[in-house]
Amino acid sequence: MPDALTALRDHLPEGMPVPVRWLHAQGISSALVHHHVRAGWLQALPGQAYLRPGPPLTWPATLYAAQQVGIPVHVGHLSALALQGLSHYQPVGGQDPLHLYLPERPPTWLSHLPLQVTWHHEQVIQETAAREFLTPGTLREPGRHVPVMGKVGVMPAPRLPWPVFIATPERAALELAAGLTRGESWDTAYETFTGLTMLRPALVRELLLACARVVTRRIFLHLAQASDHAWLSHVDLTGVNLGKGDRQVVPQGVLDPVWRITVPRREAEHDF
Repeated sequence: MPDALTALRDHLPEGMPVPVRWLHAQGISSALVHHHVRAGWLQALPGQAYLRPGPPLTWPATLYAAQQVGIPVHVGHLSALALQGLSHYQPVGGQDPLHLYLPERPPTWLSHLPLQVTWHHEQVIQETAAREFLTPGTLREPGRHVPVMGKVGVMPAPRLPWPVFIATPERAALELAAGLTRGESWDTAYETFTGLTMLRPALVRELLLACARVVTRRIFLHLAQASDHAWLSHVDLTGVNLGKGDRQVVPQGVLDPVWRITVPRREAEHDF
């Protein structure tokens, strides 16, 4: 019993949720898990996750726990922009859900935690970094996708109590553009892009080359041009597949003659 408690204190920080299999890997049997819960040394959470009693459950601790067991999840979209002071629409910790990106459905222990989260499973960027292949004996998830730190346009979050990964402004902007094909707000996208004055052309090019959909590339470029950002003229589009023909993105919208997509009618602000 003391050895099991020592393992908990040494390897499980207060406030960090873990799946039951993590406890088993520490030598804590199911019977001991139930004993620790009854004794108040562990708190049971939905989905067979557990927490050392102490600070309340938070999303940074949850994301750190997921990344530590090899789940390549990152904060993206407006949430990542808000964490970098670039969005007025997603106050992290406020009423809006946190945007999390994962190329597959999250495991039950993660998806059932009581957090306000929007999961995105679509592949906005085709990851090409070397894949992690892990043995079942490790504490990390075996055989999963590109590790989170290997994703293009992902970085450590600034000023958080837990070291988690978020999208750079360039990747978050592409994720925002991708959301417009699902009916998200064009007004939010236009106003958010207005503040993205410092995107890095080289990283924008790398992300456009890796972007999974032609229409997402076109929407991103339309938003950048509508915002009249100087960095756009420095983005080398050589080899970037923009497809052919017109694409209807907004029914009854107006055609952008440069990027050949239909967009909301905003004639008072743009020359189309």
